[in-house]
Amino acid sequence: MVEPAIAHDSALVRVQQVRIQNRYGVIFRGERISDTGVISDTHNKLTVRIHSRGIGVAVLPGQWWKVAGIVTSRTFINHRGFEMTEDQMEVEPGDASLRMPSGAHVVEYLTRNPRFEGIGRVTAERLWETFRDALFSTLDNGDTPALAGVVGARKAAVLVQAWKEEGLSNTLQWLQSHGIELAIGHRILDYFGPKAIEKITENPYRLLSFAARWSEVDKLAREHLGVLQSDERRLVAAIEETVYRRFSWGDTFVPLPDLVAGLRSILRDERHQPDLIENAITQSEMSGRLQFDTAGNAYSLGASILENRIVDCVTARLSRNSHTGDVDAIIRAYENREGYGFKLNTEQRKAVHLIAENHFAVVTGGAGVGKTTVLKCVYDVLEDQGYNITQLAIAGKAVRRIVDATGRPASTLASFIKRMKEVEEHTRSIGDRPMAIVIDEASMVDLISFSGVTRLIDDRTKIILVGDPHQLPPVGPGLILHCLADRPEIPHIELKTPKRFGSAISAVANAVKDGTFPATELFSDEISFIEAHDSAMARLGADFYLARPEDAVVLCATRKMSDTINQLIQKSLSSDRKPLRLWNLENDVWEHTGFYEGDLVICTRNHWDLGIQNGSLGRLVELAANPDAELADDGSVALGWIEWDDGETRPLHESLLDDLSLGYALTVHKSQGSQWRRVVICFPRASRIIDRSLIYTALTRAQSEIVLLGNREHLSQSVSQQKSADRRKVGLSRRLNSALAATAESHT
Repeated sequence: MVEPAIAHDSALVRVQQVRIQNRYGVIFRGERISDTGVISDTHNKLTVRIHSRGIGVAVLPGQWWKVAGIVTSRTFINHRGFEMTEDQMEVEPGDASLRMPSGAHVVEYLTRNPRFEGIGRVTAERLWETFRDALFSTLDNGDTPALAGVVGARKAAVLVQAWKEEGLSNTLQWLQSHGIELAIGHRILDYFGPKAIEKITENPYRLLSFAARWSEVDKLAREHLGVLQSDERRLVAAIEETVYRRFSWGDTFVPLPDLVAGLRSILRDERHQPDLIENAITQSEMSGRLQFDTAGNAYSLGASILENRIVDCVTARLSRNSHTGDVDAIIRAYENREGYGFKLNTEQRKAVHLIAENHFAVVTGGAGVGKTTVLKCVYDVLEDQGYNITQLAIAGKAVRRIVDATGRPASTLASFIKRMKEVEEHTRSIGDRPMAIVIDEASMVDLISFSGVTRLIDDRTKIILVGDPHQLPPVGPGLILHCLADRPEIPHIELKTPKRFGSAISAVANAVKDGTFPATELFSDEISFIEAHDSAMARLGADFYLARPEDAVVLCATRKMSDTINQLIQKSLSSDRKPLRLWNLENDVWEHTGFYEGDLVICTRNHWDLGIQNGSLGRLVELAANPDAELADDGSVALGWIEWDDGETRPLHESLLDDLSLGYALTVHKSQGSQWRRVVICFPRASRIIDRSLIYTALTRAQSEIVLLGNREHLSQSVSQQKSADRRKVGLSRRLNSALAATAESHT
């Protein structure tokens, strides 16, 4: 064998054979051609390997691809004794683009590309003979009647649809060549369709609405589309980007000085005249994309709409009263049914009456104060009042917990919204019985989720929010429970008397809630504090978990720490477990996915179609004996089955693997809405995100035992800091003030 020659080259290649195409990339064999489709090298075939998890489009025989990369020319003797030469090109995704064929070569293209099902050579030649160069515009315009006159209606429809898909492929390639991620490209195509490039060229900053990064969009606009740095489109987009960044951080408005500072930060060191910035702000306001209050706070149109929707929901219910019935009699019947001398305390009785008498109510309190006990009694009252009860929670594990506690069905907010969208408006209530919606762990509910619920219900629906506003604010934007619990106009009761926790856990949690790290004497066997150095914390956390892993979890401040602990725990548990493996077609080997049968897992992205979401917890209970034989309805391979925290067991398909992580150790944010019997908490000194709410939330995830690892001085400082919810800038309270004032004025 002759030593290979290596060089960098580019070529236009007509695909002849696709050898491998999977999530790792594609390998295909083809022939070099000119721009007019003429074969330029009859002796050497070119094998192209495009790396990465995909280039956005399927590579199919007959397609033309422009590729560039490192070419290795190999000379070898084949099995018949002839000397052969093969060029192999290694290509990065950004150096590969799909091209449409030219002239009469469209015949070969239509014939060989499997996307054009039923279009043989005779049909393709007839099309070319009929339309000649006009065939391209006919297909571009989707002129089905004209095509049907040549090939019939069915084949014409196939032609138009397949040509459209190939054209969209070109759009994806165009976007990727300009640094726009594949996932964003698909969202753009879903929205704009074949006009995507036209729309983006018209205003490239439209890409920001699809979660593209400012740096990428601005580079595309300025370097490739000729947008000047002073262009109004650019300045307005920069202002909107500042507002939406704050929205993603949890804020629903931006003070004017922060808006200007954010703008200058995004635009870097460029010196824009104040009148340009002022003009951009004015244009944004006039277009309705941004709204400003009298204090100069800037709101995105979306945030403003969502907050107003919630205000409307609340105020509409404050003016309605429920028919109470004999609530005390129902309470007595409930207490008798519980038996053993059970009695609701004074706080709990007041809570039952509050919910019975009002169409909107808030019940707050820390863990173990009997919120669920109140709900069980309340449900008897609500049914007596004629309501159909719907229990909701943001997280699947919270759903399962409330189902176990109340003996009634429940669902996630995501599942409820999906289900409600699938039914007709007039079927959303059963007969004349309205709904009473109870949202548990309401501190986790963000502006978008709650607005999604309120949009799908009518004014007859009673709403009860239950939660603890001292916990972390929601991951998503806005504050709901935290704002409403502070409003004197909102029917609200706080439960304070512990019913479940032992004295030690309750005392420590309450001390943290009040801004003080507990004294040494408050710790005990029930909740222990161990001084731990950052370097040893991961190992200690894993060891404490492994000592008694049943119904246990390790909670961390950061993803980096939880990932480290997850690996340590899995390594200790996996010696006798079956690994989850995938067959790598490219290398002809079994590839380990990083998961084992029995692993605890957490979902890291919303999958509304599957009924699971970001934060859903599960266990990989079984691996498929023969994955190729276990196919889903869409033909995908079932690798195994996961039992999720909503009680449902669902198949695990390859498409879900990238959105799974190990679930032995979690961030505190991911743990919200869940509880475990035993909790190990790891809070290193180096973490700057630890505050009072984070520590309190971690402590209240435990039912009976806590091991807290950290540095006392660091934790004391963290507890004394302002709660994270108090640092959010939200407009819900202000809007509610205005609405209530307007209502009061109209009644005078």
